[in-house]
Parts: sequence; structure tokens; C-alpha cells
Amino acid sequence: MGVWSARQVWREMPRTLREQAALALWTDEQLDRTARLSALLPWLNARGLRMQYLEKLARSRRAVLMAQGGVPEETASQLLISFHLVHRRELLSAFLDNLKIPHEGGLIDTEEEIDPPDAKQVKKAIGALRKKFPEGEVELYLRTLTATDAHVFAAVAEHVEGPD
Repeated sequence: MGVWSARQVWREMPRTLREQAALALWTDEQLDRTARLSALLPWLNARGLRMQYLEKLARSRRAVLMAQGGVPEETASQLLISFHLVHRRELLSAFLDNLKIPHEGGLIDTEEEIDPPDAKQVKKAIGALRKKFPEGEVELYLRTLTATDAHVFAAVAEHVEGPD
């Protein structure tokens, strides 16, 4: 069984994907400057950086800087969410459609209470994903689900290898 933290998922990602995730944070249309700052504040504070400094850097340089090391849990969580919303929206939509969870382009309405899907539904939905998408993409998404919403997607953990 695999329940992951966002930091663990981040640490296990290849550097190229971490850079893509960091870039996604800056291009995610769901985030305004305030939300982005809120996600980045723990990381900035840990490194003694200010948002103004980061914003002066080219986006590609920001991504390289962020991908170099570990990030706090809150920052890692937002990076993973932004990565999937920007780069894996089709995968998100397919999974949520299979579970019959209402969404808009892979984005669940956070104001609506979602009942956890049962284990049988989850198993079927994961099977459908594995037939349609590359295994690495599916595995990263499933890990992200256990890290960012372990309550709603508790049944997913049964289908994910745990962190080392």
C-alpha cells in the first residue's frame, strides 16, 4: 500500500519533470499571484529568498532553481497539482470521468463535498488509465492523489507502491 507525501513524490520525480512542474506553477491559470505566493512562501523562507527576486528571474531559471532540491510539503503539493493541471489534464479528466466525479477539465470544484469512491470503482478507473496512458504518468498521478487528497482517494493507495 502506498500513501505518499507531496515531498516524497517530488523527491522521486526526475529532475526534468520537477522543472516542468515548477514552470507549470507559473503558467497555471488557476493561480493568481497571491495563491502562487502562498504556495511558494515556505520554500522562499527556507532559502532566505524574496518573491520579488524570484519574479525577476526568467521562468526557466526559476524552474531550474526550484527543481534543484527539496521543497516544503505545501509547496510540493501545489507544484504537483499545477503540473497535472497544465501537463496531464487529459489523464485527470479520464480518471474523474471513470469515477463519475463532476469536474471541469480535470479540476474538481473544491467547494463541493466529494464522497470517496469505493474500491471497486477505483480499481476499474485505474485499470482504464493504465490501458490508455503511459505507466509512469499514471503512477505519478496516483501517487499525487494519495499525497494531496488521501481522504477522498484512500482506495487509490491500494494500487500504488509505497515510498521507500
